[in-house]
Amino acid sequence: MKTPLTLLATTLLSLGALYAAEPRWVLGAPLVDAEATLEGKPVRLVDPAIVRDGDTWHVFASASGGTVWFAVKDLSKRPAVREVTRLPVERCFVPQVFYHRAQQRWHMIGMVPDTTGRWPKMAPCLCTNANLNDPQGWSKPEVLDVPPPQDAAKPVKLWIDFWVICDERKAHLFATSADGRLWRAETALDKYPHGWTAPVLALEGDFIYASHTYRQEGPEAARYITLVTARGADATSAEGATTAKPPQRHYQQSYTAARLEGPWLPAAATAAQPYAGTANIRRTDALWIGDISHGEPLRQGNDERMILEPQPTGFIFHGARRSSTDAKAKAGACVGLLELGK
Repeated sequence: MKTPLTLLATTLLSLGALYAAEPRWVLGAPLVDAEATLEGKPVRLVDPAIVRDGDTWHVFASASGGTVWFAVKDLSKRPAVREVTRLPVERCFVPQVFYHRAQQRWHMIGMVPDTTGRWPKMAPCLCTNANLNDPQGWSKPEVLDVPPPQDAAKPVKLWIDFWVICDERKAHLFATSADGRLWRAETALDKYPHGWTAPVLALEGDFIYASHTYRQEGPEAARYITLVTARGADATSAEGATTAKPPQRHYQQSYTAARLEGPWLPAAATAAQPYAGTANIRRTDALWIGDISHGEPLRQGNDERMILEPQPTGFIFHGARRSSTDAKAKAGACVGLLELGK
């Protein structure tokens, strides 16, 4: 006799056939290279987020202990910018940005160092802005009163990379604890951004961090997909082809669920069959070393439902790229854009 959980898992597996196959990507020159500057000084951009408003793409990233921003209409231009702008959000970093329709404001979910001792090193925070084109319009971070995750058998020492997505009734906050665990808290839509429940364990796996969660509409049913950064062997590299122990590279895993409450099942969750990794990326720029970290797919929508097309056309991420073809050349942090292959 099949249990309700078994039936749900079977349904999820059958739904997979309704969606486009996991993508194959092409990686060219960086969107933002190692020559980028902030206030005229060299800057290292990581944790990129991207959102579209009208005909403009807005890119946010962690840098220099806070968050920076730039806007561009044409993502085919490389590099897209040379100078980025610091946002007045103090120590809020690792941004997620969406438009909250009920409040009619742009929301940035991020994290700030915890100075109270209540949270495991980092606390979730919210900044808002009425106008995405006004970089100085962002409010100072408000710490979200989400209870810290509790696990007596395996205490949480760090939780990071906070992410909010809303369904028809609730707002859900996800976070990873850098140890293969994904946590979820929730609150009623009319209480958001307050009233959070204690986090519950949503998923365990061999991932590291950065769970980014979206809703995808299918021909007959919707599903949710979460993308997380993991580390696995890169057998496609020159080192991997000549050594018994291939280098470890960051790549993107995907898990899917019919509901944000789960259960979450692996979809493309191995280094050999990733959502985005060396196994399904063709590099036209040979200077990239292979890491695909903390990424976000391009979306046409921009609100709190986090709706993602069944087959995204691009995927922004941060990685490392050598300064020359010399294998010993120094690698600098760059923001890249994977584009859907043909």
